Amino acid sequence: RLPAAYGEWIARKATLEVGSDKRVETRDELLHKASDARRRIAEGIDLLATDPQVRRAFCLANEAMAEAALRRSPDRYDESRRPRWYLFQLAFVLLNLRGIHDGEHPDRGRVELIFFPTGGGKTEAYLGVIGFCLLLRRLRRAKMPDGGLGVTVLLRYTLRLLTLDQLG
Repeated sequence: RLPAAYGEWIARKATLEVGSDKRVETRDELLHKASDARRRIAEGIDLLATDPQVRRAFCLANEAMAEAALRRSPDRYDESRRPRWYLFQLAFVLLNLRGIHDGEHPDRGRVELIFFPTGGGKTEAYLGVIGFCLLLRRLRRAKMPDGGLGVTVLLRYTLRLLTLDQLG
């Protein structure tokens, strides 16, 4: 339902009156990018439905993220309230699946930016993508001599304090 609901939202915004021709141009450019993101989310969902190894890596990454949330904030959850993704986090993970899965996919050359207020869940979103990368590599290379071990992801933080905070 996510791609369909996002598509409906995009269609509603396309009819929004914004004023000047320059604003119309900006609106249309942003909605084109949103449509591209919607397509990529749908492709990620399709990949999960058709590739058992990708689905397994995705499920394991979700389990790892939930376990980390439970350990980090045990008082926040109980049997009726379990860790779950915010919608933007899930969308971010889904729209990156195809490019991670296929080394030749055009999305491999993309850089994604999550712009969201502090404390909103950006870290979990990119850690979900990282978890998927690590687990997919391990699953794909399980019978290889390296067993899927080695450098899979590089992180770079520009601020030392942020680095220390994220490391924690």
